[in-house]
Amino acid sequence: MRVRLLVRSGALLVGTVSVAGCALVGGGEGAGDAPSPVMPRTAGSASEPVADEDTLVVSDDGVELREPCDGREVVVTADDAEVVLDGACGSVRATGRGTTVDVGSAERIVLVGVDNVVSYASGDPEVINHGRGTSVVEGGAAGV
Repeated sequence: MRVRLLVRSGALLVGTVSVAGCALVGGGEGAGDAPSPVMPRTAGSASEPVADEDTLVVSDDGVELREPCDGREVVVTADDAEVVLDGACGSVRATGRGTTVDVGSAERIVLVGVDNVVSYASGDPEVINHGRGTSVVEGGAAGV
């Protein structure tokens, strides 16, 4: 079986591996010809959140981000981030630590991390709070 891995932790690693039984073996076309491409982040470079038309993933610790939500599903895994999402979101999930997320509105807000606060400007979202020291409050800096 071939599995495509996308890993992000300070650098972007893209590669293909083959799984045989329980062992993980580097493989695929061109395996052994060249190392997997690694694109390190340069000092002072601003990284962008991972996004498409359906999903937004914010994973950079300490990031300050403001952008329209456009009905997307949002996952914030970053620690100590300040995220403002204007407009309507689908599901918003905060799994990091010490992060503030302000949304215009959301269908569902899920808290799994530690010491996170999610605010919503309007609506009546379903709230699922499995976090520690986390809260969901009405208000915040996001526009409807």
